[in-house]
Amino acid sequence: MLSWDNFIQEKTQQIPNLRTWRAKSGYNRRYLQLAEQNLLNFVSNDYLGLNGDPRLIKALQDGAARYGSGSTGAPSMSGYSQEHAKLSANLAAWLGFADCLLFNSGYQLNVGLFSAIIDSNTHIWFAKNSHASHIDGILLAKAKFTTFTPEQISSIVYAIETEPTKLHIILCEGSFSMDGSCNYLAQLLELKQKFPQQILLIIDDAHGVGALGQSGYGALEQQGLDHRLVDLYIGTLGKAFASHGGFIAGNAELIHYLRHSVRSQIFSTMLPPAQAAVSNAALAIIQSDKGTQLRNKLAQNIATFKQLAINFGINIYQAEENISAIQLVMLSDLSQLNMLHQHLLDKQILVGKIAYPTVAKNVPRLRISLTSAKAPEDIAKLVATLAEKYHQ
Repeated sequence: MLSWDNFIQEKTQQIPNLRTWRAKSGYNRRYLQLAEQNLLNFVSNDYLGLNGDPRLIKALQDGAARYGSGSTGAPSMSGYSQEHAKLSANLAAWLGFADCLLFNSGYQLNVGLFSAIIDSNTHIWFAKNSHASHIDGILLAKAKFTTFTPEQISSIVYAIETEPTKLHIILCEGSFSMDGSCNYLAQLLELKQKFPQQILLIIDDAHGVGALGQSGYGALEQQGLDHRLVDLYIGTLGKAFASHGGFIAGNAELIHYLRHSVRSQIFSTMLPPAQAAVSNAALAIIQSDKGTQLRNKLAQNIATFKQLAINFGINIYQAEENISAIQLVMLSDLSQLNMLHQHLLDKQILVGKIAYPTVAKNVPRLRISLTSAKAPEDIAKLVATLAEKYHQ
């Protein structure tokens, strides 16, 4: 007999690896408090350790006192505030773009973006290991698409040269959430310069903006490239900014069009103004000498982790090339993944446990998220503890 209970049970059984939801009871940048445990935290995206910063908390309190707890409406109705306008202008000016559009999250942004910029004459090329939000947005847009690896970039060139009447979107991330640094950003910029009219180049630097590069401009700056050469620059406020929301920056005409066409933004209640105030306070820190110091500390922690891992013979994915805050310990199978993850938990260390379907079946991994808040002894403890069981 058909029933929804049976349907949901069958669907649940088909999920290969159920993700654990852990309710944290406290947070102090280095540690994550879960129930009675105080775990050394290597899963956070708080790359600059700004979560809990008194300046951000005060901005939240002052913003709520002025605007209330929510935005009370969609951006075209009652939801848009002076704090939102200030944040858009500040982000655009800092990054060197003409305009910037805010969203409730990077996921909301990506789910709605592609439907607004494609038609039957448009082809989307996106990196094979792109984020789920990109994939969902492209599928919802019913777009013609092709995934690519760096070895297949020549296919994009061939397609553009043989179909000059088509428009092409190239989408890539500055740092992949499950793979670390993208090391072919320079090739994509060269493609854009070669076909400036046919290509719309979009870089999503959620894991880089604010955290990477001397000025915090992200993965492109970190690799000695000019981020302003892209058409659309996507970022998040929920990682290095320790706030909430997403944004997309670009030229004035393009952002004006998106402001009036991206349905996931138009028909959503706007980000709370108090949260925009937090992001403005975070941006001020990111632009300051303190921001530079925090990025330098993060870079030092990344280098320390990689060197210690190499010294202990631990297989780090793209050990030389990956210069992002996301570091991956590649493992042979699911049993090794479960064993090492549990061993670290037993020693009060929390890292990401990544398996299929998040990544391919044959490449399970531990995901190490590094931040500027970590002390050298934290990283040393992580690597030494991992090495206790890694070679067994």
